[in-house]
Amino acid sequence: MNFLAVMSGGIYAILGVLHLIYTLHDFGGRPRYFRPVDRSLLAAMRNTNTAIAPTGRDYWSGILGFNLSHSIGVLLFALLILVTAQYQISWLKPILVLVGLAFTVIAWRCWFNTPMLGCLIGTALMTAAWVV
Repeated sequence: MNFLAVMSGGIYAILGVLHLIYTLHDFGGRPRYFRPVDRSLLAAMRNTNTAIAPTGRDYWSGILGFNLSHSIGVLLFALLILVTAQYQISWLKPILVLVGLAFTVIAWRCWFNTPMLGCLIGTALMTAAWVV
């Protein structure tokens, strides 16, 4: 298996695991990682619903659910990189690079530096692995 692809999958796996751990922690009574800095907003988020589902769960539960499913998605992406490298699934390689680039752009636009750099490095390693 290509070492660069393993490194790429590993970076995405680390990002996914950390995201999962932080999300599961925030399901507890004292959220730390994904809560707003202004603590009064957390109470407001727990007491309101989203416009798309006004009778559904509260906004804070929606945020946690999104983050939980996002963690699982990133872990599956890492697994797909490793499976593609192991079994040389050629048609999937450009798709994975495009998804990695999409993660990088989304991280740059919507998240913060650590996931953006992780996505950028992971995608660069994946691209180099597929070219070599």
